[in-house]
Amino acid sequence: MLDINALAGTDWNYDFLEICNLEKDPKAGRPGLAGYAQKTKPLFAKIADRWSPESHAEWLQRHYLCLKLVMGATLQFGTAENAYRQNLQMAVPYLSYYGMFNAVRANLLSSPRSGWGKNSLTIGHEKAIEAYKSEIELLLSPDEVKDEVDLFLQAKRGRELFSYRFPSRGAPGRGGFFVYPDETERFARVAAELALFNSFCLGAAIDRKFGKLNEWDGYVTEERELSKLWEHILNGSLGDDDYIHIDSADKHRVAKIARTLRRPLPFVWMIGEGGVEDFFDAFGPARDSDHEFDPDEHWNRLLELP
Repeated sequence: MLDINALAGTDWNYDFLEICNLEKDPKAGRPGLAGYAQKTKPLFAKIADRWSPESHAEWLQRHYLCLKLVMGATLQFGTAENAYRQNLQMAVPYLSYYGMFNAVRANLLSSPRSGWGKNSLTIGHEKAIEAYKSEIELLLSPDEVKDEVDLFLQAKRGRELFSYRFPSRGAPGRGGFFVYPDETERFARVAAELALFNSFCLGAAIDRKFGKLNEWDGYVTEERELSKLWEHILNGSLGDDDYIHIDSADKHRVAKIARTLRRPLPFVWMIGEGGVEDFFDAFGPARDSDHEFDPDEHWNRLLELP
């Protein structure tokens, strides 16, 4: 099992489940996490060299959206499992695919190879998987990359299994070409963990450039200093179709983070246990019941949240 902190250059306490097993395999052509780190850390070092209040605001926003997308994907997989148990077959392929898609979007927002702007916030399905393919080519063997991309595309076809095709034999696993989402959840967990590893690497780059927390306080980002693009998102002016939606609860959380978080932190810890609880509680049952879906039981499906 790989030492994630050693690869990232950090000393944070977090237990990874998937990427810690991705060791280099020259015979299979797999760079592994060490190879990924070798290609990625220099890019974060360049970002740290240009670090400013503006870049701090950018990455604060990017990391918050990473967390929100991972929590959304977590909720989707929890809902898919509940639907499967309750024999709500029609919901499972749709929820499984969008759990994967949101994890991929989180991954791309965390990457130093991805820009920050309207295109990154409105990225569509085809461009998302192409960009993600470029990310995992630095991590996995060619055969593994092909398997991951094929699974994503299969899930994408499966999301509309009942909208258009409606197999008479039922699905998932009953004649449809999509199966119960064990593999899709694993796919999403790899994407989410790699995103978290990216945030480890950015934090390490800032530490190397400026010193540890007791050596450099970092930047305070006032709400008015948040980028105009962020304000556009809050106002919904990027469009109403496929951009990452931000509402008043997000605006409140981000303003609070901007006042208190002065340097990059692994995004799973950005809003604390109370913020995570608020998010999942918003999708909880209206009344206490032992028979209704409880999102609180699914916090840690993809990442270990506070």
